[in-house]
Amino acid sequence: MTSIAAPPQLPFSLGTPSTFRGLTVIPLFPDSESTLEYVGLDEAVAYGLEITEVDLAGSVNDLLVWNPLDLGTLIFEGEELVGAKQNRILDRTVFVNAKSRTKLNVNCVERGRWSYRSERFSPAPRATHPGARYSARVGGQSAVWSEIAAKSTRLDALSETEAAEAMYVKNAGTLSDYVTALPRRPGQSGAIVCLAGRVTCLDYVSRSEVFAGLYAKLLRGYALDAIERPVDAPVPTEYVRVLLDRLARSGHDAGEIRGRGFVGSRLTIHDEVVALSVFPTGRA
Repeated sequence: MTSIAAPPQLPFSLGTPSTFRGLTVIPLFPDSESTLEYVGLDEAVAYGLEITEVDLAGSVNDLLVWNPLDLGTLIFEGEELVGAKQNRILDRTVFVNAKSRTKLNVNCVERGRWSYRSERFSPAPRATHPGARYSARVGGQSAVWSEIAAKSTRLDALSETEAAEAMYVKNAGTLSDYVTALPRRPGQSGAIVCLAGRVTCLDYVSRSEVFAGLYAKLLRGYALDAIERPVDAPVPTEYVRVLLDRLARSGHDAGEIRGRGFVGSRLTIHDEVVALSVFPTGRA
């Protein structure tokens, strides 16, 4: 691949891509050390962070999080939470402040269950696939259910509760092959993802040690899309360059971002880009 330099407005540099069975990962490395201290979801839960239904009755698209830690916690878009009344995914990346209690906006990924399996949610070892994440962004809950139903049918991974989890369980061995073949690079803090030569998404967080705990989850989601198109193809170098230029021109403000040929969200705290997710909407 011809070397691509990210525009100076973006907080990362690109590394050398790796490809396995149709999935290419271009690693992203932060250009400077993060000044904001925080941890990821799995570490926070291990030290006492709790995610529950908002009340006994529950609400499909809302959860409650209590962070008793002295550090903030980053919960990344697409991370799956299992248990309680039904499995959910984060529809956007959220920063939960230290010693705080707040609501989370989520989407259901288990349409056929509405009964308690546990009081609290546990982090799943996966993030949902980019197709469902994009559906959540542009179409909301109904689009997520439609995407999961269609993909579950194609992968012959149906479950009694219509759980997205079934697709990961059935294809666990294949997904593990991707995780083994595409390890995280030292210092890596994000990725540009290509499937069969088309850019699918860009994910980035500012702390590489937090991304280290997130990468395998995201990779299982990327791979769940790749197994339907396991065709190796050249990296669309020029498209990547154009996408990055357009992203750089989108500014620095936090929140939803839209530009020519992409949608996404940017989490900015104290002028630092803490997290970034981007999905192309045009031809890669």
